[in-house]
Amino acid sequence: MAYTGGMSTIDARKDAGRLLPVLTHVQTHLNDDLSLEVLAGLASLSASHFHRLFHHIIGETPKQYTQRLRLEQAAYQLKLLNTSILDIAINTGYHSHETFSRAFRRQFGITPKMYRRKESLREWIDQHTAESLNHLQTEFQISRPAIVNIQPISVAFIRNLGPYVDADMHAYDRLISWVKTRGFYRGDNLLLGVGHDDPTITPAEKLRFDACIEIDQPAESDGEIGFQVIPEGIFARTTYIGPYGRMLEQAYGAIFQQLFSLKRFQVIGIPAIEIYRTTRINPSYELNHTDIYLPVEKLA
Repeated sequence: MAYTGGMSTIDARKDAGRLLPVLTHVQTHLNDDLSLEVLAGLASLSASHFHRLFHHIIGETPKQYTQRLRLEQAAYQLKLLNTSILDIAINTGYHSHETFSRAFRRQFGITPKMYRRKESLREWIDQHTAESLNHLQTEFQISRPAIVNIQPISVAFIRNLGPYVDADMHAYDRLISWVKTRGFYRGDNLLLGVGHDDPTITPAEKLRFDACIEIDQPAESDGEIGFQVIPEGIFARTTYIGPYGRMLEQAYGAIFQQLFSLKRFQVIGIPAIEIYRTTRINPSYELNHTDIYLPVEKLA
């Protein structure tokens, strides 16, 4: 997470750590009451103190932050799903079509209906990846997707804000050291990455990527390290073999093309969950084995 000026590094990390449980609550409860009073209560702070701290650390007010996430989720659903605009509005915390449309237009400059008429996610993928996939396919390999159920996974995590390709992969070394000092390390703890945002919608500097390590029990936030539970669900799993960085980013285009051909399931959104089949992340390694999970639902 990024820290702004005006306080020591130690104080900034301590305060940011107090916000991590709030941020994880927001991302998993976007349809619920996320008022200032509710969020301040989660941090055990007064509403005024929480508001000042949140704005200082995150760079947005709590209301701006939660509304942006709701609208970005709605935009993703408008691109991907055939669900009615009213249902999408309700599913992202808005109680009327009119309120949702006004907020959406303020955020994206056009109405939800106009946005849906623009490039669909399928069209965007075809346009931006088709030409490159032929030569890139010789440099990475992906499996056919398999539909799987995953159980909840408890993880300690470090959040990175910014372009996914620039995520700090050394965060995994810090996570491993942290779990070792607390007796959580087994030697085979899963290493995961969670991308919470669609880079075609969310501004690059606000993209949220969590470097995660599996732990067997809940833990309190500790400085830059937070705790969350990756929820259970139905996912399409695709195995990727190849380097990280731009190549993995390009592979997502090929993965989505495969998922669009599924006959009984449709992709319903994010997060994208990456499980790295290794016990130590090596960004320079060329043949990384990664299982990529994208949430899907069964068609009626």
